Amino acid sequence: MVDVNSFVQWLGATPVATWINQSTWIWPFCETLHFIGLTLVLGITGFFDLRLMGFFRRVSVAAARDLMPLALAGFAINLLTGLVFLTALPAQYAHNRVWWFKVGFLMLAGLNALLYETTLSAKVLALEPHADTPRSVKLIGLVSLASWLAVLYCGRMLPFLGDAY
Repeated sequence: MVDVNSFVQWLGATPVATWINQSTWIWPFCETLHFIGLTLVLGITGFFDLRLMGFFRRVSVAAARDLMPLALAGFAINLLTGLVFLTALPAQYAHNRVWWFKVGFLMLAGLNALLYETTLSAKVLALEPHADTPRSVKLIGLVSLASWLAVLYCGRMLPFLGDAY
């Protein structure tokens, strides 16, 4: 098993971590990109989730899903910038319960999306624009929306609720 403290010490001492921490502009640039990525993820997945939940029935589920590549691009931006933050200040994250909750909610969102894609997506994409979605699909949308809002909340609350354990 990996010792978290050893990993934190090693990562924080790497040349990349030193370079990030000594730069004036890398952190604020990555924060800006992270916000843009978050906007893409929450805006698009939020719209899609609301459609799955039965809102915006004039828009087909397939049309709403056509926006998802932009959400995936936003997620990729957030993954890369999140790795920059973790590399620069690993102890701030690895020893923070709220960060682990954030990771857990990210995993829940991912597993929920996998469940949707592997079991329900084909049937739902064939629905007409005005068609209502089944209860199971509404639940998928609700879990997704709640998960992403929890990711947002945990990320924002890291400095305030992030007592180390």
